[in-house]
Amino acid sequence: MMLRNNLTALSFDEMSYTFSNAGMETLAKTRSHAWYLSHFKPVKLECCVNSCVCFTGLHASLNECPRCKTSHLNKSGEARRTFSYMPLIPRLHTFMSNCAYTTHLQYHADEHAKTCRNGMTMDIFDGLHYCLLLGEHVVAGDQRLAHHYFSDHRDIALGFATDGFAPFKKWKQTMWILLIFNYNLPPDQHFQQDNILCVGIIPGPKNPWDTDSFIYPLVQELLKLAVGVSAYDALSHSVFTLHAYLITAFGDIPAISMLMNMKGHNGVSPCRMCEIKGIGIPDS
Repeated sequence: MMLRNNLTALSFDEMSYTFSNAGMETLAKTRSHAWYLSHFKPVKLECCVNSCVCFTGLHASLNECPRCKTSHLNKSGEARRTFSYMPLIPRLHTFMSNCAYTTHLQYHADEHAKTCRNGMTMDIFDGLHYCLLLGEHVVAGDQRLAHHYFSDHRDIALGFATDGFAPFKKWKQTMWILLIFNYNLPPDQHFQQDNILCVGIIPGPKNPWDTDSFIYPLVQELLKLAVGVSAYDALSHSVFTLHAYLITAFGDIPAISMLMNMKGHNGVSPCRMCEIKGIGIPDS
């Protein structure tokens, strides 16, 4: 209700006080009930106070930021700033165990196969990248696995996107949101708000210096999904091995530049697809 109506925490608590006789509870109690019912909690990861890096992967053993050299712990030994990662696998488990949602996920295997026409691009599954994956062995890290991409009709195709935004009116502070899209849903539902999965928001106040360190927990989950995780299928009432593959990543020029560790539109060769040269400002 807060997200759909753009309510602040203060407004929500005021409503719970005003309508206390109707059984409306405070935001803290509502969150606690939601966590209990969903069995889902974000993972708190220590990060630089300036959001240069998240202390995961290669940075996990560091005591200070390799970029700005500031300690990520206070005098009490607690993290000065944390990055909340919202795991993907538990949510996919929940989707597959929901009969109504799982029915929508059959678009890829049922409706798209029936409406697909040769030579026409009706969806992302008509794209060259997806077609080239079919019949190929899955590669996870440096391992070539026995099964093939999308060999099971329940395999899920995922997309990833990120973008920076300013939470306040002035653009002095920026945050970066990390989003996952489920392409197994019908095309008109891919980008609906209820179907977009946010896996984290890089807190800012500056652009991350090492974006890979913030995406590290997502990559670990994607590797597990490539190998396969046990899940319950609500339609067949059986336990199966769920696979999900990230087949696309997109964003605007600054986002893609950040993901690919490129200079971006200010570089000598700003394009990631060709070697076109940028034109400098005269007399600069």
